[in-house]
Amino acid sequence: MEPRNGILTVSSDMPRKPKRQSRGFHPLKAVLITCLSLLLIMVVVLLIAKSSVDSWLRGDGFRNLIVNKASAAMTSRILLSEMKWQGSEVYVDQFQALGYEGAPFAELKLDGVRVKTGGVRAGAFRVPEASVNRLDLEFSDRRTKAPRESEVIDLDSSGGPSVPDWLKRFLPNRVEVDEIAVGSTQISVLNSANEPAFLLKGAQGTIRPDFNTRIWEILMKGGTVLVPNQEEVGIRELAMRWKRSDLFIDRCSLSVFGNGSVAAAGEIGFGEEGVFDLDLELSSIKVDDLVEGDWSDRLDGLVEGPVKVTGKPGAFLYEGELRVKEATAKSIPVLALIAEYTRNEQFKQLVFSEAKTGFRREGDVVELNDLVLQSDGLVRVEGDITILGESLEGICRVGVTPGTLRWIPGAERQVFTESKDGFLWAPLTLTGTVSEPREDLSSRLIAAAGEEILKGLPEGILKEAYKFLPTSPDGDDPAVDSSDLIEQAKPLLDMLSPFLRRP
Repeated sequence: MEPRNGILTVSSDMPRKPKRQSRGFHPLKAVLITCLSLLLIMVVVLLIAKSSVDSWLRGDGFRNLIVNKASAAMTSRILLSEMKWQGSEVYVDQFQALGYEGAPFAELKLDGVRVKTGGVRAGAFRVPEASVNRLDLEFSDRRTKAPRESEVIDLDSSGGPSVPDWLKRFLPNRVEVDEIAVGSTQISVLNSANEPAFLLKGAQGTIRPDFNTRIWEILMKGGTVLVPNQEEVGIRELAMRWKRSDLFIDRCSLSVFGNGSVAAAGEIGFGEEGVFDLDLELSSIKVDDLVEGDWSDRLDGLVEGPVKVTGKPGAFLYEGELRVKEATAKSIPVLALIAEYTRNEQFKQLVFSEAKTGFRREGDVVELNDLVLQSDGLVRVEGDITILGESLEGICRVGVTPGTLRWIPGAERQVFTESKDGFLWAPLTLTGTVSEPREDLSSRLIAAAGEEILKGLPEGILKEAYKFLPTSPDGDDPAVDSSDLIEQAKPLLDMLSPFLRRP
């Protein structure tokens, strides 16, 4: 600075402070700010949407969605109690479906339903797990009257205030359930008189429903099955698929009569006809659990084999083939008689190396076909038997090993006359009742033995035997014919029976 004319002036040679230059436009920064702003807006919108969706889920809108969707899927009237929310879980005291005409069931009731929600994804309200305290399912002719179209809930106008269009895209239009745990189950089938024809109760397990295909996969264990006039059956394991009115049993393991087992697979239709088509495999079932009266004490062994069940409740048809392991028979009258005459105590209690029969049961008629009973070295029985209620009819043949009946005079010459497969065979006819069966083999053995004894007696004694008859064969005193004597002198044969017991 230099004074000029009394005034200080600044020399131009002094350095000057540079001026600040204005900043230019940065595109990257603008993009970043814009993205952050949009992200913030989206977060706010999502929070608002989530809050709105949560509010909708807890309101009548979601409840009505469940009612309508369930009603359409089950063809039923849906009764749903209040939905109580606790965080992401919801609890319902009772869900009830009353079947309309054409519904697969009459009534479905779920008590104590607890659902763990998984949010909304791809338009579906996700339920990863749910639990039910008790499930009651009834199949019968009872149905609820279907509502008029005007009575059906309109989802667009339900749930309080109208839902904005922008929010509808976030709302679910269906429900997807992964698995339902069931604490106790009761499934009943009622006949036309509303009486139980089938009852499954006490089972617990899981259900995996598919609302698109309407196929429900069901896994259960425990509980019992009750059918009128049948023994109670325990459930060890049950895996099946339910679609409308049909049950497809993939595998089933049941316990019967204590330690007995039944494996099952097939199909059960609970429609109007109520058709059953099941394949059973029996094992380790005691014979005395299947027979009644004195026969339960006379027969022993373990029953096994395949059985097919078809028809409908009250008109089942059972067909199959049964085998008896470790089979024994004792205290059978004809066997006791043979044991006494043959001096062979083995006949009193036979141990069978082979015991099997085909069978068919429809109503009160039981048919045993291709029956085979064999005790090695002693006897073999083959034939067919029909049981109608208590009455008994059968055509069989009995085979004994040669020499077995050597102590019974005439047995091998007159009764067991056919030799085949190492046995001597004789026909046998069964009549009478199951509790008191009758057979004709014993009388033929006695007759043959009596005839052989009489043939060995002197002629004079044979003439004296006619005194036991009311008249002689032709009214006079003809030449004696022992065969005529056997036919006409039953009292005499009874008199001679001590000779048979002491050969």
